[in-house]
Amino acid sequence: MKYRRATGHPLEHPEVVINLWAYTGEDGTILRLAGKAYVMQGSDAEKLALLRQLAATDFLSAPWHKVPSNFTMQHMVFGEMQDVAQASMIRDPYCHRNLFGPLIESLAQSIPEQVRSVEGEYQPFRLDVPQEPLCVSTLVMQIEDGSLVPMVSGWA
Repeated sequence: MKYRRATGHPLEHPEVVINLWAYTGEDGTILRLAGKAYVMQGSDAEKLALLRQLAATDFLSAPWHKVPSNFTMQHMVFGEMQDVAQASMIRDPYCHRNLFGPLIESLAQSIPEQVRSVEGEYQPFRLDVPQEPLCVSTLVMQIEDGSLVPMVSGWA
């Protein structure tokens, strides 16, 4: 078997970026969340374009997380519901930070430690999630017929 020649791609300023998903029913109630961290390089526009492309399918391989327990809402039929949010909250930066904050912290902890050799000495290192990570938030509509429809923001 012959292999094509491999070329090096030195990393220049790798950055942890994140895709976030909020699963919502047709009534706009968010019942669960998901997220995935990636390491990318390039311009913010290039990273956002790739995140949006991945957002359309990668929710299918991201583990679910609960909506934080401090989120409650009044439902006309069920009364007060805990651990749920409204889809409209995604656009509010304060609500977004509170809704996805615990999930982002969990994703930051899941980034594996790496090791590199510096002047013959092995040094462990871990990439950190930036204070305000570049991310794309996507609503995944759960349609009554069983289909899941990602509503990816920012696509032309």
